[in-house]
Amino acid sequence: MKIFNKLLGLLTIVLVLVSCSGIKVVDSWKADEISSLSDAKILVIARSDDMVGRQRFEQEIAERLRGAGVDAMESYKKFPAMKQNQELSEQDINDRVQIIKNEGFKGIVLTVLKDMSKEIVTSETGGYVSGGYYPSHYGGYYGGFGGYYGRTYSPYGYGYGGSYVPSETRTYTSETYSLETVIYNLDLEPGKQLLGVISIDITDPKSVSKVAPQYADAVAKQLEK
Repeated sequence: MKIFNKLLGLLTIVLVLVSCSGIKVVDSWKADEISSLSDAKILVIARSDDMVGRQRFEQEIAERLRGAGVDAMESYKKFPAMKQNQELSEQDINDRVQIIKNEGFKGIVLTVLKDMSKEIVTSETGGYVSGGYYPSHYGGYYGGFGGYYGRTYSPYGYGYGGSYVPSETRTYTSETYSLETVIYNLDLEPGKQLLGVISIDITDPKSVSKVAPQYADAVAKQLEK
């Protein structure tokens, strides 16, 4: 029980920034029965046609589970020929579930890409004075009108020795990926197998190698609460 509770501390997301990518928890839920996966073999699955991305996400999540003493295995290692991101018939689904159970796996930690959206973002920088300061002896600084007028040339009329940073506007396309990690216990009745859901948004990810570890850390704190 303690080991699995520790694993739960390894499964969620808090608001985190990764270089230029933003990662945040949108929603999360866990069932009281989640402790039923104590000491169970866990299969970690990332549904993606991108094998590099799939491997990175499965590795990062599985490593954190193993670090907590959980018997976790990446699906691409255990079932290398099994494509995880494809439409299956009901019979195919039943056959696949049985194959997984026959290998001794009781728990499933599944990560899927639910949606991707784009928006046009406009940001503005500059438009201020940098490097200026007020001397301690105001009298010497302000002096006569001519001296003050000649020095203080910024449009804001303050600062000493400062320089005006021009305003600059930049427009770019921002992409947000909505991912979801769900946890199941295959030994329970179909309607009761779902034990946890974590919904996460990733904005403008730079690369899988940067995002996957943070995502795994993320899937690593929500259930800890």
